[in-house]
Amino acid sequence: MATATSLLELQVLRGVARALGSDPDPSVVLTRVAEAVACGRADRDVYLYTYDPIDDDLVLAGATESPAASHVGSLRVAYGSGVTGWVAASRESYLVAEEPARDPRFLAYPGIGEERYGAIFSVPIVSAGHELVGCITVWATTGNRFEDFEVRLVEDVAAMVAASFERERLAGTAQRSARDLDGIRALAAMVADRTPAATVVDRATELARSTTDADVAVTVVTDPSGADRMVLRTGTAGDPGVAAAIASLRPVLLEIDLELRRSRISWQVASERVARALEGSARAVTTAAVRVGADDLGTMACYRLDPRGFSASGPSVLRTIAHQVATAIKLTIALDGLEERNRLSWFLRDLTSGRLGSEELARRATAVGIDRARAHVVAVASLTGLPLAPVGSTPVPLETGLADQLARTAGLPADTLFAVTPHQVVAVVPWTPGRDSLEALRRTLVEACATLRSTGAALTVGLSRPVSSVEELGQGLAEAREAMIVGSTLANPSGVFTLDDVGHHLLLSRVSSAATVPDRYAVAIERIAEYDRVKRTELLATVAAFLHVRSQSAAARELIIHRNTLNQRLTRASQLGGFDVCDPAEWFPLQLALKVHQARTGTWPADVAGRTAGRAT
Repeated sequence: MATATSLLELQVLRGVARALGSDPDPSVVLTRVAEAVACGRADRDVYLYTYDPIDDDLVLAGATESPAASHVGSLRVAYGSGVTGWVAASRESYLVAEEPARDPRFLAYPGIGEERYGAIFSVPIVSAGHELVGCITVWATTGNRFEDFEVRLVEDVAAMVAASFERERLAGTAQRSARDLDGIRALAAMVADRTPAATVVDRATELARSTTDADVAVTVVTDPSGADRMVLRTGTAGDPGVAAAIASLRPVLLEIDLELRRSRISWQVASERVARALEGSARAVTTAAVRVGADDLGTMACYRLDPRGFSASGPSVLRTIAHQVATAIKLTIALDGLEERNRLSWFLRDLTSGRLGSEELARRATAVGIDRARAHVVAVASLTGLPLAPVGSTPVPLETGLADQLARTAGLPADTLFAVTPHQVVAVVPWTPGRDSLEALRRTLVEACATLRSTGAALTVGLSRPVSSVEELGQGLAEAREAMIVGSTLANPSGVFTLDDVGHHLLLSRVSSAATVPDRYAVAIERIAEYDRVKRTELLATVAAFLHVRSQSAAARELIIHRNTLNQRLTRASQLGGFDVCDPAEWFPLQLALKVHQARTGTWPADVAGRTAGRAT
């Protein structure tokens, strides 16, 4: 008997050794392992399960010829449920010597012929690192019992399977590491060859996503050309849930990108908003600062939207990639500084940063061609309203050729100076008090806006007041940029704006960006807005029109509705808000809350467009 047992054990182990690595398809290999364990015995059926950490269950991956064989790849056992699930959770073998259905851990799976079995045992497949790989479950048909050696034998088989899986995993890891190393070397070569920083950032973001196997990778950095930029890369998710999450996140992230490209926010704010946008969806995140010495130039972040998490090497790989990005940006800034020291864009960058003393300011202004004896008006132009580039592609700089377009269509003086960044054009326009009219300059720029609007683009121009000296030029630039940023958020962004036009909207946008405890009026506005969203009504627009004219008859005429309809809407709004919107004592605070809400959501009312109609096309 001992000889027969030893012979059977030898046959099983030899069969398993031949099966392991015999085919690239894991299901074929595991089916052959199952057949080797059964070793031709008709009274034994063997199932091999692999653990799926994403769904936290065990998948039938191989089986001997049996009713369950047709369920390979589809039959799933919940982690911790049934005999096999309990073995997976406990990492301990478990034997039911007879009548499995009477065992408290047994859980029947209809359709796989379990009624033909009279005994069962299962052993875990555990890696050397104590990670669950799967389970081997062996059944004996009714009237047959397991021999004493069988559980121990299958435990030896499980160890062989675990070692084989570990070798394949390490081989795959080595291959991926080699590919990652090649990618990092290629990135370093791009930096050494002075590849444009924008191209390096694009390549680095995709490399970060692929090397960490992330679902979403986002890089937000300062741009050497004087603007900030954001790069988004997403993976191809096989899990429908992850794919849906990526699809829902994409428009939110692209909106942040748009805000950054329009210079409404800095890269630091954009990075914080990206983190908040992914806060509820990301199951794991690894980040790295794009930094050289004490200079913070941006951040890189990779996100996983499933439970797998990142490998131990993920954070260090990301830090290496971020270092290459930082080197590329710093190198570009240094070299551009040598090449463009006497160009207007570099002068304006240093002017904005406050790095120039009075003597250096005068010298640099003369070097870039600014006539210090004349006053100037600063105009900042940005294109809005164009379609975003598809995800995964590099956005084309919208302002390509815009400086030439302005010079050609706006009738600006011949000695106007232009500075171009990826998202804006700055014009320093000579201005002579008493001879030149600011309104005349505005009209010529409005005509340029109209010309571009005919092509489907909306050009927003911010205009400063005249500045009489180069020392005031920085203030004029800030003023024009603020006017442009606020103007681009209005219902009709195509036009020319000064701070006098949009000053109150600037104040509202600053108030709306502050985190405050909502008061009763803010809560009322939010309730009405949510009711409109769910019910597809127009209560908030009705309240806005009424508060604007402060007359029910005039509001009904403006909205082109019957007065009874207006009364019904105002009554419903009062019920939602908790106070009477027709009470004059409530009008001022309610109107303020409404303005703040509109600033936060970017839904300016129609009266804004009316008041700026003379400033826009």
